[in-house]
Amino acid sequence: MPSPNFEFPVFEADEEDNEEIPNEISRLLEHEGRAIQPHEELLEIINLGSEKDKKE
Repeated sequence: MPSPNFEFPVFEADEEDNEEIPNEISRLLEHEGRAIQPHEELLEIINLGSEKDKKE
């Protein structure tokens, strides 16, 4: 089994690779930033009682 050599990492990321965010990730972040709103419907209130004893 080879011994680990921490002085020479196997993978080094280039600094310039991290400058641009891919379009797909940007689109997903935009979608994530939108506030989720409840579905709104127009409702009609119906009185099931009388004028004096309202049961809506």
